[in-house]
Amino acid sequence: MLSIGLGIGLGIIQGATRLTFNPQVVTLVLYILIFGLLCLWQLADFNRYGINLKYLIGSLPNQQRWLPLAGLVILIILFSISGYLVSFYLLSLVAPSFIEALLREVANSPSPNTTASPFYNLLSAIALVIVAPITEEFLFRGIILQRWASKWGIQSALLVSSLLFGILHTNFVGLTIFGVVMGVLYIKTRTLIVPIACHAFNNFIAVMIGLLSTGSKTTSEVYKLEQLRSGWWVGVVLMLISLPLLISFLSRNWPRKNGLVPYLVNASEGNRG
Repeated sequence: MLSIGLGIGLGIIQGATRLTFNPQVVTLVLYILIFGLLCLWQLADFNRYGINLKYLIGSLPNQQRWLPLAGLVILIILFSISGYLVSFYLLSLVAPSFIEALLREVANSPSPNTTASPFYNLLSAIALVIVAPITEEFLFRGIILQRWASKWGIQSALLVSSLLFGILHTNFVGLTIFGVVMGVLYIKTRTLIVPIACHAFNNFIAVMIGLLSTGSKTTSEVYKLEQLRSGWWVGVVLMLISLPLLISFLSRNWPRKNGLVPYLVNASEGNRG
């Protein structure tokens, strides 16, 4: 309903001023407004119910090691690429029209590129590298994961919230695993700062790839589908490299069945202090 309302509002402004807005710019503005307003709504609820934001965000562990986390993000990126290539290839064998539509959506999704204006690239970078990591980690890991953990337990909440995160992105397989890893990092470190930083680094790499890429986004979906089918083996190779290492990380850091959410652990330590 929020996105519909904002879309109607922009349509009224466009009709009244006779201005024509770039659809991708409108998408970016809507994204920033929607997720920004959702976060403000949650903050208002915090004040209403006496929830301490400091306990939800947490604080960085002493001597936080960032280099292994950067390597972990690289592994996630490799798996996301492999998940995209393999899952889209398999789906293209049974539902080519559906995959063509998804490829069209990917091509039209807002992202920095060499042919776009500096303003558009700057807005894209702000949305992807700053707004998305902060708002998505706050909502999915900070709010949804912890609320669902109180109903179903921390392990089930981690899986279901990550599935929801993946469903809301085109690359369902890659982004579901991304959500699982971010959730595990939040539970392990008890601070949103770590998954926000990893999320920002992941998106920064995607932005740089877009800016350095010379490929055209206007290539026909049929040609892209042919490229996808011819490159499926690359996805298999990347999955064989990245998946065992990600499984190893998750098995070593998987939360206990009766584990507490970060907010409760931080609150108990804050009360003792």
